[in-house]
Amino acid sequence: MITGYRRASGALGARNHLLVLPSVICSTVVARTIAGVDAVAISHQHGCAEVGDDVVHTDDVFSALGVHANVGGALVVGLGCETVQGGQIAERIERQGGHVAFVGIQTTGGTSAAVLRGRELLAILRSEAERTTRSQGALDEVVLGLDSRSAPFAGSLNAIVQREGARVVLPEVDMPPGASCHPDLARAGAQVIVSWCGPGEAAVGFAICPVVAVAGDAALYEAMPDEFDLVGAGRTDDDVAQSVWATAIEVFKGREVAAERRGASDFLLRRVARSM
Repeated sequence: MITGYRRASGALGARNHLLVLPSVICSTVVARTIAGVDAVAISHQHGCAEVGDDVVHTDDVFSALGVHANVGGALVVGLGCETVQGGQIAERIERQGGHVAFVGIQTTGGTSAAVLRGRELLAILRSEAERTTRSQGALDEVVLGLDSRSAPFAGSLNAIVQREGARVVLPEVDMPPGASCHPDLARAGAQVIVSWCGPGEAAVGFAICPVVAVAGDAALYEAMPDEFDLVGAGRTDDDVAQSVWATAIEVFKGREVAAERRGASDFLLRRVARSM
């Protein structure tokens, strides 16, 4: 058995994050100020002067994050003149059953007023989220996102997960071509992400999902052991896969991963069109 946060949709979250989501790069500083240390604020360079498929993709990802199983409440922070409108994102989140609030910098009266109003709204969302406590769940509710199909242990991990009745989400299988790996893994339902860090690759985190970082570079792991959760180099694929699965189960029980301990909340979203 595992434990997690049960949502109204029935989904089980590994975390109970309060998400402060700027709909545009221009509201990122206000979002971070509102979030402080008690909420997760996403920093990004999107939402302004995007066109075509980029607008659709950004809107879809932002809306999906607001109702993700790991999110207990979302505050959308807009500017007012952005292409990806914050109010519309908040409406989509609400229609999908998410706990959401919205603050607009221009309509509220500027930065200071938006920060004050945002903190008031975040406090309301926090009181709602705190009413959701950990409850029991089944292993078949686990969805792992693996960010690299080329990870040596991918096949072994998939076999273990399927045997337990759970599911693995993979790039280019469960996601569209050219997708942004971690955001789109979360969009596809992954509560925990497994990151294969090949030779020379540093570990990264993600805003709303714990990222289990597996080091494929033994020398880098020895140099920065606190950056990774597991070392994959020099071990059999089955052994690594077993360790990854065991770690994911512990994450559902509340264990922090290395990225969470160091406060890494990276957010990288692809663009397919040239920015204006």
